[in-house]
Amino acid sequence: MQTEVMEIAVEVDNGKFLDFEKEKTQAITLEQLELTHRENDVYGKPLKGIYHFELLRQLISMCNVQGYDVEVYDLFAAQNRDRTQPGVVLLPQVEAQLGDHAVEAHILRRVFANIRIKDLDTPEMTTNLAVAFHQNGIQVGFGRNVKICHNQCMLNPTLYAATYGAKRRGENLTPAALLDVVKSWLLDARHLMVEDDEKIARMREIEVTADKMFLMIGMLTATRVKCDSRKPEIHVNNVYPLNQAQITQFTEDMLMKFYCNNVITLWDVYNVATNLYKPNRMDIPSLLPQNRAMVQFLNEMYF
Repeated sequence: MQTEVMEIAVEVDNGKFLDFEKEKTQAITLEQLELTHRENDVYGKPLKGIYHFELLRQLISMCNVQGYDVEVYDLFAAQNRDRTQPGVVLLPQVEAQLGDHAVEAHILRRVFANIRIKDLDTPEMTTNLAVAFHQNGIQVGFGRNVKICHNQCMLNPTLYAATYGAKRRGENLTPAALLDVVKSWLLDARHLMVEDDEKIARMREIEVTADKMFLMIGMLTATRVKCDSRKPEIHVNNVYPLNQAQITQFTEDMLMKFYCNNVITLWDVYNVATNLYKPNRMDIPSLLPQNRAMVQFLNEMYF
């Protein structure tokens, strides 16, 4: 299991953020998020149908209604390179009033959070609602989270909902419909997490040989090439589990695993992948879909 600590900047002063041009990803608090500038449409309503902080507070409230004790386990804001819709916008007129990098002077369009349901903890795992709020829309996933390294698990690919994407189950929902889907997960949460734990136990029993791992790396590479190819004969319109840079890092990490350990399990493989699925290591809109795609990839190979 990876034990790498996420190096994400934390600002102690609740009234200010660090410079997002220098610190692209920053840990923030829900109270800070609520103070940021609210982005509205031409009718004065939230641009995504709901504000990011409202979404998180509604999810927390829904957990509380089911009797769960919850906390915001992780909350990050990130800048991105899109010049037309950057993840963070700084309003100079508000800065002039409240000071450099004042929280209120920021528009945050790229936010990732984990809401932890503490009642469902085990010694090794937590249970989280993973929330990605960004320029494309809203995504929510539900599953286990490895305590020691905060690796988000998407062991059941169906536990995913989004306000954009193809018109199929779990995608292209209104914010209200998305919240209804989450409510159905919460009603069945204990049963769903038992299923996750049973799958983790099975993954820990499956040994992955070096030959199988090299085959897996080749298949991941071919999958990435087909998704990115402009040749219609081979192009597929899917989400790949890993991009090329991630495949390189994944390969190096797995080689180190084989160097340090006599036996590698499927759970080890998945943890190496999920260590890459973090807001400081990849693009937030791809985080949950790629995690989900990796689980589907492993399911096809082993289950």
